[in-house]
Amino acid sequence: MDSLDHMLTDPLELGPCGDGHGTRIMEDCLLGGTRVSLPEDLLEDPEIFFDVVSLSTWQEVLSDSQREHLQQFLPRFPEDSFEQQNQLILALFSGENFRFGNPLHIAQKLFRDGHFNPEVVKYRQLCFKSQYKRYLTCQQQYFHRLLKQILASRSDLLEMARRSGPALPFRQKRPSPSRTPEEREWRTQQRYLKVLREVKEECGDTDLSSDEE
Repeated sequence: MDSLDHMLTDPLELGPCGDGHGTRIMEDCLLGGTRVSLPEDLLEDPEIFFDVVSLSTWQEVLSDSQREHLQQFLPRFPEDSFEQQNQLILALFSGENFRFGNPLHIAQKLFRDGHFNPEVVKYRQLCFKSQYKRYLTCQQQYFHRLLKQILASRSDLLEMARRSGPALPFRQKRPSPSRTPEEREWRTQQRYLKVLREVKEECGDTDLSSDEE
């Protein structure tokens, strides 16, 4: 805000006021990181506020460098940015609604309600830190409870699997002992005859074959 420093720090020529002492009540405001003193009437009276913050002030009071500095905070447009910024400024000072209200009208209400008072800003920051700390604590408690539920559920599932598992003991399959070729041939022949008898019984054939004899 270098180009506006002298406007914020130079004493205002306000003239005599109602009490006859030629002074006005000033109120400190914290705008970003800059602390400024503004007349109380300017902050509380909308008519005075918009007489000062007006299109005529923009066009006739501010210098080119000051306007260029303030235009840095306006949206950038891909085409005809300068022309569209001028239209945006006209809409801003004419009180047009920008979806959620006019920024200047919102700013005037914030000034009037003391939103920029240094003490209010300080306590609002402390409140935000407190709320964020509370949020972190709630998150920590939530994940702690969730972890306990997961561990308890896992323990229940393992216990259920242990109880409903097979009751028979595990039998290890042992390799069959090696046999001589004669033994293997004899066992094969016996199995063949057994299958042949079962087939004949199912077919009702009681005659003996030469193999079975």
